[in-house]
Amino acid sequence: MNMTAIRLQAPAPASSKESPRLEGYDSWEFISGSVVQRFLDYYWVKHGVSQDTLKAYRTDLIALDRWMLIFRRKTLVTACEQDIREFLTAKYNAGHRSLSNLPSLSCIKRFYFYLLEGGFRADDPTEN
Repeated sequence: MNMTAIRLQAPAPASSKESPRLEGYDSWEFISGSVVQRFLDYYWVKHGVSQDTLKAYRTDLIALDRWMLIFRRKTLVTACEQDIREFLTAKYNAGHRSLSNLPSLSCIKRFYFYLLEGGFRADDPTEN
């Protein structure tokens, strides 16, 4: 499959000697929103989905990113399979028990496939 995507280089974290506050720093933290936007642009061009779908996907991916930053000190770009399972479980337990209120698993799966296909990740945490 031919995919044109701009590869983003995650900034290298500063050494802990230079800035002790950056210990545990996720190098994608400040650009994950840009990666989400690039995914949405790619997905819209490739599949011609509606603006409502794009809005819902953005909401779901931003929610995952924020949850990852708060509870895992990582971003959605660096999430592992267990992180995603725990995010979905937390949303389910928080009262989003209706399937229509849960974040879109298909959106999350498509996002990680995009990252894998684009070379941003070496694995797909949603594969299983």
